Amino acid sequence: MRNYNYQYLTNLALPMETVRLIGRINEYKGKQDLYKQQAPQILNTLRDVAVIQSTKASNAIEGIVVTESRLHTIMSKTSDPADRSEAEIAGYRDVLNLIHASAQDIPINPNILLQLHKELYKFVPVEGGRWKNVNNEISETFPDGTRRTRFVPVPAFETPAAVQALCDSMRERRQNEDVDPLILTGMFVLDFLSIHPFNDGNGRMARLVTLLMLYQHGFEVGRYISLEKIVEERKEDYYESLRLSSIHWHENRQDPFPWINYLLSVILAAYKELEERVGLVTSGSQNKTVRIRRFVEGRIVPFTKSDIRQACPDISEATINRVLRELRDEGIIAPSGLGRSAKWIKQ
Repeated sequence: MRNYNYQYLTNLALPMETVRLIGRINEYKGKQDLYKQQAPQILNTLRDVAVIQSTKASNAIEGIVVTESRLHTIMSKTSDPADRSEAEIAGYRDVLNLIHASAQDIPINPNILLQLHKELYKFVPVEGGRWKNVNNEISETFPDGTRRTRFVPVPAFETPAAVQALCDSMRERRQNEDVDPLILTGMFVLDFLSIHPFNDGNGRMARLVTLLMLYQHGFEVGRYISLEKIVEERKEDYYESLRLSSIHWHENRQDPFPWINYLLSVILAAYKELEERVGLVTSGSQNKTVRIRRFVEGRIVPFTKSDIRQACPDISEATINRVLRELRDEGIIAPSGLGRSAKWIKQ
């Protein structure tokens, strides 16, 4: 029988890799206020981009995909959702915006989790905001069509009590402040996913709860750099770390560190990207031309102007065009195609 008492976390021995990751993340966390003071306009632009990327990526992980034009239409609320995929994206958009706006005022308890899940599904003609009513399993399908059960979560009848115990134990550790908040966040999300409390939407809810807990502990990188996009890019590692950390979970003998280290590596990658986009700008060590040139130098595959705009959202279209012309004239890159979809190839 699973025990959700987090008292054991107070004496949990951390591997050196985990300690290193936590230390690096805390170093970056200390720079957040500096960024807010020196580059508020850049952060505002990054935040707008991150909301779209997070909504797109978190849904894409679950196979929910829409066209780019419809994605931007739904995100801007200029059109109502036209099908289920768009409805699920609209729901994620609203929950994400709620967390961005009010994270410190959202306690994590069963009722709040149900309310967030209901909001996630408010545009979908199914009833959200209820615990699962049938037992579920986490499985994968191989290219040859065979399926494998990776994990069997808590039965439906045990779910309400399990979520209550999980939230109570997390709240107690927060009050006592005797567990590192990054470890506590990773364990809570691992246990939430292992309970798998809803018939649908567990992965998206887990990613939203991750952001919520990080914001409440002062780790705000997810506002400006999409953690969900990084997870999508590392999706195989995401599922494998969860698989490894779920072994013997029911018997309280799991190794949480494959999952915790994966989550920490995602957070660290986001902070590194934030510094690349903001930190070097505020220090004055790079001007806009150099930043575009560095972006091009680091590319192996063909790229578009849209790729540059996403990497450097504070740089104007005119500046991007000017630098691309300079690089073309220098023989460093060559165009392939015409118009907005044109790609650039390094020579």
